[in-house]
This record gives sequence, C-alpha cells and structure tokens, in this order.
Amino acid sequence: MGREAAKSVPGAQHVGVTKRPARRATQEIDDGRRRKGCVFGAFQPATGAALTWTATSRTAANFATFLEQADAWIARTWGASTPSSTT
Repeated sequence: MGREAAKSVPGAQHVGVTKRPARRATQEIDDGRRRKGCVFGAFQPATGAALTWTATSRTAANFATFLEQADAWIARTWGASTPSSTT
C-alpha cells in the first residue's frame, strides 16, 4: 500500500447561523509537521475482506510483524480451508 503522510484538510464544522453576524468556519492551526508512516495491507478477493496495518517506518521487522498478523488473519477468516504453503 505504501507510504502515507498526514494531510491538512478543512473539516465540516457546524457554525451557529442564527447569530448575527454569523461566524465563519475556521480550520485548526497547522503546525507544519508531517508525521509519516507506512500502511501494509492484504485483500481476499473471494470474500472482499481486507486487512490493513500501520507502522512508523518500512523495515524488515515491521514487514515480518505484518506477515505474522496477516497469516493469523487468513487462518481466522478462511479457517481450515486455507491451502498449506508447505510441500
């Protein structure tokens, strides 16, 4: 899935329109710091089920952790019908 960075977008804020003059919707002050991270994902086309997992960086250790979680998720969702990878 790849890298993802925080984005600053204006949110939907309710503004009191019964008061005059009406206030304008404002956006929270942006500190300019962007936190970055990685999103790992797995998808089962047969069922439409998806698994996502976020990490602070893309390292071999984080990928191994995701693969362990994905294996457990596949075992839970597919049950005993999961094909074995051993030959």
